[in-house]
Amino acid sequence: SDIGGPMMNLVPRAGGNTFRGQGFVNNAGDWSRGDNLNDELRAVGLGETPGVINAYDASASYGGPIRRDRLWFFGSYRKLETAAAVPGIVYNANAYDASRWDWVGDPSVTLRTLQGRESYIGRITAQVSSKHRITYNHEYQRRCEGSTLRLESDNGCNRRGDDWVAVGAGNANLSPEANMLYFGNLPYHVNQAIWTAPVTNKLLLEAGFTRFM
Repeated sequence: SDIGGPMMNLVPRAGGNTFRGQGFVNNAGDWSRGDNLNDELRAVGLGETPGVINAYDASASYGGPIRRDRLWFFGSYRKLETAAAVPGIVYNANAYDASRWDWVGDPSVTLRTLQGRESYIGRITAQVSSKHRITYNHEYQRRCEGSTLRLESDNGCNRRGDDWVAVGAGNANLSPEANMLYFGNLPYHVNQAIWTAPVTNKLLLEAGFTRFM
């Protein structure tokens, strides 16, 4: 029996001897979710229905030859963000008031989840000889989840709105000011170098170095 399961070997794009590029855009919004809100649901404190408020995913890539048959480049950019409503949880009207210790709901400010990513990838591939290829890859990714809790604050990558405040996905079961998990402009850097050499049609040599920050 196959205990380990199937293996997958991914081959990233490396450009080629012709210049090629592509783009992709996907969008969904409040118009794409249903609305079954009625007086009975409003009576128990629900002011909106769950679902996507706004979501988009856009990307572009381009690659081609620097020196035909010897040296190629490839680059890509991607940005995505998703905001979704969290029914039943609202802002605390007494948040940041040191003289008050009780929780009082403020239905004018609702809660939502908000998460986004932005990434850049650059790759250079060199065919050193007929059997030796070297690839260098750099990736930068910025992660942003949630929002600031105060309107007057400009720290972070997302400022809260007049009628909403956001937390990261999976952390929406607490009053916003009690949820400390806010990722603002959290960057990732990945540098990778790979050497490959197909010695025969049955033997492939490969070595690489990866640094993640």
